[in-house]
Amino acid sequence: MDNSIKIDNRHYNYKEAKKIWIYISLIALATSLLFVYIFKPTLDMNGDTSQYYIYATSLAQGEGYTELSSLGHPPANGFPPGYPLIMAPIRAITDSIIAQKVLNGFMLFGAAVLLFLFLRKVVPQPLAFTIVLVSLLNYRVLQFATIMMSETAYLFFSTLAIYLLWHFNHSDQNRTWWKNPYFYLLILVSGYSYMIRTQGITLIVGITIWMLCVCKWRQAIGFVVGFVITTLPWAIRNRIVGLGGSRYLDQVLAVNIWQPDKGYVSFGELVGRGCETLQMLITKALPDTVTPYFTVDYNAEASIGEWVIGLLLIVIILIGFWRMKHYFWFFTTYSIAVFGIICLWSAPSGNRYITTLVPLLEIGIALGAYTLIEYILYKIMNFKKAISPIWLLIPALLFATPKLYALSEESKQPLPPQLAGYVDAAKAVREYLPSETVVCYRKPSVFFVYAQCPVCNFIYTENDEKLIRGLISSQVDYVVLDQMGYAATAKYLYPAIVKNQELFELVAEFRNPQTYLIKFDRIAAVQKFGTE
Repeated sequence: MDNSIKIDNRHYNYKEAKKIWIYISLIALATSLLFVYIFKPTLDMNGDTSQYYIYATSLAQGEGYTELSSLGHPPANGFPPGYPLIMAPIRAITDSIIAQKVLNGFMLFGAAVLLFLFLRKVVPQPLAFTIVLVSLLNYRVLQFATIMMSETAYLFFSTLAIYLLWHFNHSDQNRTWWKNPYFYLLILVSGYSYMIRTQGITLIVGITIWMLCVCKWRQAIGFVVGFVITTLPWAIRNRIVGLGGSRYLDQVLAVNIWQPDKGYVSFGELVGRGCETLQMLITKALPDTVTPYFTVDYNAEASIGEWVIGLLLIVIILIGFWRMKHYFWFFTTYSIAVFGIICLWSAPSGNRYITTLVPLLEIGIALGAYTLIEYILYKIMNFKKAISPIWLLIPALLFATPKLYALSEESKQPLPPQLAGYVDAAKAVREYLPSETVVCYRKPSVFFVYAQCPVCNFIYTENDEKLIRGLISSQVDYVVLDQMGYAATAKYLYPAIVKNQELFELVAEFRNPQTYLIKFDRIAAVQKFGTE
């Protein structure tokens, strides 16, 4: 019996469509259960989360892309505007942080569906479904979905770009490439991915090299030109408002971005740091993230065993990418580009920056492992019975459970005293001090979310006079001294306060270990040090 009808010279198969919707429904169920299980409703103390929230608030209030937390609301380019633009409509309706996190949950589901729709085109459908579920079980992917960060938004748009890449490649071959609507959609989505995370330049590299590898030379040139045109308005805007280039270049060249007084690295030091980061990625971050049942000590020297595990994982991933045949070069070059930019930009500090790549690496691991199992059973052992890929879920679930349980338990924990005291201080400022009060703190954006007053950071310098002059120029009224363990506070702010005690007056303490709210006598400071 034929289960299809012909529409516009194409056959629509009801039976096949029903299967697809069943798979999508199961993906929705799995995403919902996992997301709710590890969901953390409170604001993460990472300063980036609150900064995105501030930018979204500025857009929602019609003030443009500005530093809403700073006096005068100057224009901003600390982060590209892609993620705040997605957040802004919800922020215009409500100030709920939970609502923004739920939005991330929907984007995680969307990314999973897009990966499934792409994979079912290149591997058997049950295998595609299984691989997507394996990817969803990764603790890093889930963790960042419940944090108000740009990783999940980037994951959604980058997977949408991959899905469009397939459609671009398989659309009507009789149509001239520059008349193909999927080509322009691919440019727009890839460009927007870059506007969410600058790391998205690696996606551009992966797609461009793939086009070159499949002899789409003109398309590759057109794609790069289209990307430049798409992102040019952002660069022009930054020039017009006097912001110039990106902050990332300074971070690349800095010895330590948190200690700018240490200066910049030489070319040899940059190469050495890149090699150290690559070693960390292969021996620590990759096993810890993609196969999170390995115990990894980031501070220890890489052992021979860790090198073997890391390199073995890379081989399995490459086998999985090879299984996708026509798209091998895209997935490989994209992954290499991500590793390369992390080595260029970051010190060997952990696995955070490969989070957006993790689902694709999980695809490689799962597909590569299944391919090896098939080869051993059918080619070597001459096994005749078909093996369902669903069996892959058993070890994946067993190995993922401890990490997921830890995330779930963490989400239920109250704020530790040092963080709770900090929040108390911010709420006290909002309640008892004028709204124009300027407060200086190591994490100013986080303080702003709770205090809703102008905030600033202090200058990272051991020169107390220079630091105090910075407080004067920022028109600081109060300083927050915390015990949250930030090195800069102990290294720069605290010594300056001790050395100039007559300029600072303790007005309130919160919790134990204490968080101190200290009034800064700006007039006396001007008399002592003058103005810049």
